[in-house]
Amino acid sequence: MVNGAFIYLFGFAGSGKLTIAKAIAERWDAIVVDNHHVNNVIFELIDIDQHGEGTLSDEVWDHVMRVRQAAMDAIRYLARPGRNFVFTNELIEGVDRHHVFFLEVAKVAADRGALLLPVRLNVDADELARRVASPERAEKLKLTNPDAAIAKARTEEVFRPEGYDYMDLDVTTLAPAESARLILDELEQRTAALQRNQGKSE
Repeated sequence: MVNGAFIYLFGFAGSGKLTIAKAIAERWDAIVVDNHHVNNVIFELIDIDQHGEGTLSDEVWDHVMRVRQAAMDAIRYLARPGRNFVFTNELIEGVDRHHVFFLEVAKVAADRGALLLPVRLNVDADELARRVASPERAEKLKLTNPDAAIAKARTEEVFRPEGYDYMDLDVTTLAPAESARLILDELEQRTAALQRNQGKSE
């Protein structure tokens, strides 16, 4: 199994990022870094609206970014060599802050010499609406408004990391374990290809 790699799962809220990340970690020795592990350090200290009726202020996000930077620095400088990570984020095309989030993870992967596999998760809008309504999401201060989820899926697009060889995966009908298997198979294939190319250059 691959060691020293980063998998970055991103998609709309409710696309199953954390569930898939946990399924990956069951099969692969990796630490899951869910975006709400970082965000909720701040979110749990203030009154936030997770139902999609409003937006958080720039001041709130400034504090979140400071926590996020501390987490990324810990991974960069303190995590043991060869440690695997699975990151999750809601990343939307055209949102500058989300572009920065992606580049941060890509930079830490490069600094650690880790293979980065970006995975763009896609889900049908109706299925997305069904998923966001779960009580477990409310407990984790996540979006729970089905109408907001459908509106976002129909008017916005999941981030496309320009210049990076990302994997597109439609998880509308896939069980988390199957999604995890496909992602880890892709990681194995990319690792093998990288090793072959390195062997040819030596």
